[in-house]
Amino acid sequence: MKSRVSLAIVLSALFFSDFARAEIGAIDAVPAATLLLPYFEVGLESCVEQPTTLFSVNNASQFPVVAHVTLWTKLARPSLDFDIFLTGYDVFTVNLADLFLTGSLLQTGPGINGGPGAFSQPNFVPAGCTFPLPAQIPPSLLTYIRNLHTGFPAPPGFSNSGLCGAPSQGITDPAEGLATGYITIDVVNDCSLAFPGNPGYFVDGGAGIATNANVLWGDYFLARPTESFAQGDTLVHIEAIDSVASGFWNPGDYTFYGRYLGFDASDNREPLATTWATRYFSGNAGPFTEDSDVLCWRDSGLDDSFFFDCGTIPAPYPLTQNQIVIFDEEENPVVVAGSPFSPPPVGVDTLPCSCATTRADAADFGDIFDFGWFFLNLNTSTGSLQDPIKQSYVSTIHSASGQFSVGFQAMHLDSALAKTFTVTTFPADISLGPAGN
Repeated sequence: MKSRVSLAIVLSALFFSDFARAEIGAIDAVPAATLLLPYFEVGLESCVEQPTTLFSVNNASQFPVVAHVTLWTKLARPSLDFDIFLTGYDVFTVNLADLFLTGSLLQTGPGINGGPGAFSQPNFVPAGCTFPLPAQIPPSLLTYIRNLHTGFPAPPGFSNSGLCGAPSQGITDPAEGLATGYITIDVVNDCSLAFPGNPGYFVDGGAGIATNANVLWGDYFLARPTESFAQGDTLVHIEAIDSVASGFWNPGDYTFYGRYLGFDASDNREPLATTWATRYFSGNAGPFTEDSDVLCWRDSGLDDSFFFDCGTIPAPYPLTQNQIVIFDEEENPVVVAGSPFSPPPVGVDTLPCSCATTRADAADFGDIFDFGWFFLNLNTSTGSLQDPIKQSYVSTIHSASGQFSVGFQAMHLDSALAKTFTVTTFPADISLGPAGN
């Protein structure tokens, strides 16, 4: 018993010393109140390729917590939410192939998997929770999420029946498609069936369904099981801090979930960056024989959670960008058409990150060099000219011969937390730069 108590004290000291080093406005891998999986893909039964995505959710606290998982389509439409119960220092892994192919998840609850552990606290039952938590998606709901994530209409029986949540893939059967989207994971006070934009989900100071406890961390893998190949990175860790009532936040501040809350800052969560720099290879860089993949996650700045007529792309998509500059390793630039900066643009208009979540090949960015780096200013006036600042996230995956890969978060060059930008309205899009530059 003494050894267990000592271990708990040591672990708590380690974890909470890490919490103290966290910096609001920096995209750092520290325990957080919200996690973002910026892009996922799952090949369905008849898909030519059958990749899958796995992610883990970890509890950095010695106390049990509930994590609320929300799936979003390629155009930021919420499709499914469920809760995960985590005991102290627990970890839970989800293989999205299990979810999309069979509708199954591992059950969670105190002592469910492997019996009660040292930090299980079996008498802890958050409001709204009935253990074990549901672990099997009903067939009708499974059809629903498969349709929405492959560009097919919601089936009969749902309020959005006949409407779509993602662009068409040009296939005739969802089973032939690639389910794509992104995921958010929030630490919550209660079990619920609410989406992050629903009333009461966020209340200032973490007093709603969601809490402000910075205790979650995790990672993810994009895997191709048939090729024995996987690529991975950490999840995006988004910290919560303080409250509007305390004066740290002010209504109108840019927060991570702000677009669903009228930008009243009640989610108390730091936003991401708007401008990025990242390395790329175009398939001719020594052992790296494949084009780099760039994963983009973008915020449209609008509450676009409504569903839409199939065969259309609703505003503000496709999202434009303020500027993309492509450099080689001798500082020679190519500026993608539409940029307001010199040298004169070359090539054609390029929208490589036009959706809420995108996996883009390096060549999608235009006429590129064999290797170099991208400057990506993903701010845009599309759909919201009055406030062109838009948070985003970028990471890059470099692969070699389908056998080895490395993934990196891109270098973020600013934070939407500051919103210190000058704005002009010429040319067609806006020109943004840090104030005073």
